[in-house]
Amino acid sequence: MNIIYRVAQLIVSVILLSTPFVLYRRKGARMRRFYISMASRPNSRKTFMLVLAFVVLLLNYTVFALDGPSLWQIPGLVLGFFLLRYKFTDAILRWLHEDRVIQGIAFGMWLLSMSVPDLYGLSASMGIVLSSAMFYPSRLILQQAEFSKAYLEFHLTDDDIVNLYYLP
Repeated sequence: MNIIYRVAQLIVSVILLSTPFVLYRRKGARMRRFYISMASRPNSRKTFMLVLAFVVLLLNYTVFALDGPSLWQIPGLVLGFFLLRYKFTDAILRWLHEDRVIQGIAFGMWLLSMSVPDLYGLSASMGIVLSSAMFYPSRLILQQAEFSKAYLEFHLTDDDIVNLYYLP
C-alpha cells in the first residue's frame, strides 16, 4: 500500500508540473470564455480562488488521512486556510503571475520541498498555487475589462486576448 501511495504522489507531482505547460496560452472557444470571464467578473475570480482553496484543503486532508497525524503537515494545512481569504489569495496569485523572478524563486522552493517526503502536503499545495497563478489575469486585461467587457468580447481576437491575459 505504501508503494502505491508514493507512486500516486509522484503522478500528482508530474501532473502539477505539466498542467501549466499544456494549457498555457491556449486558444479556443472554452479558453476564450475562461479568459474573458476571469478578467471581467470578480465573482469568477472568487470562485476560482475558492476552488483553489478547496482543492488544497482536500489534498492536505487526504495526506493527513493516509499518513496519519504529523507536525510536517501543518504548513500545507495553514496555507490551505490562508487561501480561504480573498485578499490574501488575490495578492499571492497576482504577485506570482506578474513577477517572473518571484515565480522562479517559488518554483525553486517547490522543487526543494518536493525532495523532502514529509513535506508532500506543503509541496503539492505550493504546486497547485503555482499552477493556478499561471492562469490568473494580468493587470492589463483587468484594466481593459473594467473599461468595457464588450470591447474584450467583440473587438479583440483570440491572440490579442491571450497576449493581454499573460502580459505582466
